[in-house]
Amino acid sequence: MRKASNLTAQEALQQNVIDMIAPTLPALLNKAHGYVTVPRHFTLNTKNAEIVDVRPGFLTRFLSTLIDPNIVGLLFLAGLAGLGFELFHPGVVIPGAFGAICMLCALFGFSVLPLSWAGLMLVLFGAALLVIDAHVTTHGALTLAGLVAIAVGLLTLFHKAPAPYHTSVPLVVTITAVLGGFWAFGIAKAVAVRRQPASVGPHQIVGMEGVIRGDGQVFVRGELWRARSPESLHPGERVRVAALDGLTLDVHRIE
Repeated sequence: MRKASNLTAQEALQQNVIDMIAPTLPALLNKAHGYVTVPRHFTLNTKNAEIVDVRPGFLTRFLSTLIDPNIVGLLFLAGLAGLGFELFHPGVVIPGAFGAICMLCALFGFSVLPLSWAGLMLVLFGAALLVIDAHVTTHGALTLAGLVAIAVGLLTLFHKAPAPYHTSVPLVVTITAVLGGFWAFGIAKAVAVRRQPASVGPHQIVGMEGVIRGDGQVFVRGELWRARSPESLHPGERVRVAALDGLTLDVHRIE
């Protein structure tokens, strides 16, 4: 193949690009009956041949779906989110397992499609900027930069892939907008929680009731504190907090 041309069926037949034209597959088989192939001179016996339609199995269709660039990008972002959540909240298990499955499926797509390492680095860099902005006060500058990096990274992740494996621009814009809105909502809630006064303090814990535990400790409001009392207290006895001295509670037995 040295030259590419756009030809109609009749033009292709006239220029010997094709050997024959048929309106349907059965007509083509009947028309090709007796045709001698070149160079092996094999005579085709296709008249009234039985046509059997074969569809790919479930596994083949599933794997074909996994190599869609749009699906691969979503799986990669879901894997990053699940693994990141498990990293910052160890022990939850379900997000980590879900993220690991999504990441493995995304890696399968990476192994099949022509991957752009620059696009992959942009996606990872954008995710890192989102995490950093959650811990550093930048008034959303890093979040905006991270979203732009993720969007550009997703668009260039498989830009070398042949047709029809192309990334949908509207889908990337939608994903970026939804991710930005979710992240802005989460950061706003986190900032609001940080600005709230301490829920447990001397003005609240004094007067609460608790239970004496072993080793001179008392269990009050879901927490263990060091206990101090002029009375002799035993594990299991209920007490009331009289005062707070650092991390030590002055308690007395409830009669």
